[in-house]
Amino acid sequence: MNNPTRLTIPNMLSLSRVAGTPFLFVLVHLEPIGWFVALFVALAFTDWLDGFLARRWNQSSEFGSMLDTIGDIALYMSTAWFLIVLFPDYLIPNLNYLYLLLFLFLAVMAVSRIQLGRVLFLHSHLARSAAVVLFAAFLLSFFADSTLLIRLVMLMYIAAFIEMCIVFAKYGEVDPDTRSIFWLTGNRGDEAAKASAEPADKPLDAP
Repeated sequence: MNNPTRLTIPNMLSLSRVAGTPFLFVLVHLEPIGWFVALFVALAFTDWLDGFLARRWNQSSEFGSMLDTIGDIALYMSTAWFLIVLFPDYLIPNLNYLYLLLFLFLAVMAVSRIQLGRVLFLHSHLARSAAVVLFAAFLLSFFADSTLLIRLVMLMYIAAFIEMCIVFAKYGEVDPDTRSIFWLTGNRGDEAAKASAEPADKPLDAP
């Protein structure tokens, strides 16, 4: 993984989510609501685009991963407030799940801080999938009852945060792009197998 701290295009896309999210808090109270929806969709799209371009242009870095995480937290945690403002009837039945999600969100921060000396959130398959379903649930809310889909999103994030806590507690420092605990276990097992096989491949020293 590269480690540039310069503002590459993928990094600027991540920053745009951080910079753009405060405007959503203004637009959500204004008419027409289409301006809010357009900006929300554009910012959510950058969540996919920044990672895609970083991998395509070989510009992945710890700095970029950090910006991506901050952008994700800014946008997707804010979405809970937007749901309260726009669709309270869909969110209120899910408040207990939301409280558990927030507790586990703080737990990930605490466990990663204790184990790694810094706060870290993984870009796991579960977390990424939850973000996609959240995006779909939010847009669906304008046309239909999304109560159950919102609940599914929260359950996915709950599972993702539990997985992160287990990963940090068991493995300590890991790649922020770790896809899942099973992916990590498989990779660690392959590395251990290669390491144990290396001495057997070396020629014996002559007496």
